[in-house]
This record gives sequence, C-alpha cells and structure tokens, in this order.
Amino acid sequence: MMYRLLLVSWVGLGGVFAQDQLRLKSGEVISGSAVKFDEGSKSLTFKFDKGTLSYAQGDIAEVTLKERSGVMEGRKALEEGKMEEVVAKWQEPVAQYLGVDNPWVLECAGGLGQAYLTLGKIADAEALYGKMKQFYPSGPSALRAEIGLAVATSGKDASGLLAKLQALEGQLKESLRPLRADREALAEYYFARGEAFERNGDSAKALEDFLRVKVLYPEPPSLGQRSAKKADSLRQANKDLVTE
Repeated sequence: MMYRLLLVSWVGLGGVFAQDQLRLKSGEVISGSAVKFDEGSKSLTFKFDKGTLSYAQGDIAEVTLKERSGVMEGRKALEEGKMEEVVAKWQEPVAQYLGVDNPWVLECAGGLGQAYLTLGKIADAEALYGKMKQFYPSGPSALRAEIGLAVATSGKDASGLLAKLQALEGQLKESLRPLRADREALAEYYFARGEAFERNGDSAKALEDFLRVKVLYPEPPSLGQRSAKKADSLRQANKDLVTE
C-alpha cells in the first residue's frame, strides 16, 4: 500500500513538473502549457486550468518550457552536420516560441540560423536573426542576434566578418562565473570568430576559439559538440598546430 501511494505521488509530481511554467513580474507563478509567442503583440499565449490568456513580454519575468518534439533530434542533427534535418526539426518550434527567453528556444534559433547559412539560405537567416533582434532588444540574446546578423551579412568576406565581430567585443561579459545566457552568447561569438579565422587561413587562432568554446562555454550542447569536432578536424589536418 505504501509503495502504491509513493508511486501515485511520484507520478503526480512528475505530471506537475512536466508542465510549462510562467512567472510574472508581479510574483504570480502559473503552470500549464505555452501555446505560442505572438510576433505582433509580443505576448505569450498560455493555457492553464482557468483558461487561455495572453501575457505581454514586458510582464513576464521567466518562462520554463519543456522541450518540444523534435528539439533533441535537431540537436543531434546539428552535431552531425545534417542541416536539412535541423531545419525540418527546428523550424516549427522556433516559429512557435521565438520571443520567449528560454535556453532551448534560443539554442534552436541560433542553430536554425547556422543551418540556413550552411545551406545557402541567406535571406532566411537574415530574417530569423532580424526577428531575434526585434524580440530580444537587449542583453545576451540581443548579442546572439547581432552575431548571427554579422555572419549572415558578411558572406564569404572573412576579414569583414572579423571586423564586425571585433566591434561587438564590448558587449561580451566574460568572468569567472558568467551567467548561463552570457555563456551561450560567448559560445556563439567565439564559434563564429573561429570559423572566420579558419576561412581567413589562421588555423591557430581558429583552433584557440574552438577550444575555448569546447572547454569554457560548451553550451548550447550542440554548439559545444560542433566546436569539439572543429578543433579535432584542425588538429588532424595539421599535427603540429598549437594555440598561442
């Protein structure tokens, strides 16, 4: 009997924790299901036991979302360089939740942008990063949008991209214990710079940046894995390659 009661309690708690959670700046916490972030009104539609309501972005303190279907598969596809699959898995959740300040939403947005760029869909990448800049006007998420736009608008001009990234250095927040959002912005910055160095023929600096992401800022996880593979590839191509 005691085992059955514990099992029922565990399942009940699991059901609660499996829900999305919305914390308002007023202090109110709501559990339920996030439906969609509306681009026009910049509000999140949230369904809970009392009904379905929309909450303005400015009134929201924090949103905790369970990962949607396809997020994990898209992450694996990005690690393996299967960009068409990344687009197939991440396009819908990004369209549905871009505007929500949530780790996996931002991971998917950044990865989707990288997939677009790799596939030559520059206009799609610019549109995505432009929306990110609009939805996240300040802070680490805004920096991630700026980094994406710098890559998208630079084309094959690696030197031009390096100059654009250098102009963003003042927004980086490096410290002994950077916040999660700052770590992920740093990861995207150094990954983008590493690729620019690589295209510019500076393999040592590229390796240094990829290793920086791998060791110091391995989040989002898909980007940490890609950086590790980039570093390994550079070392295999040049056994004598060392960082400064």
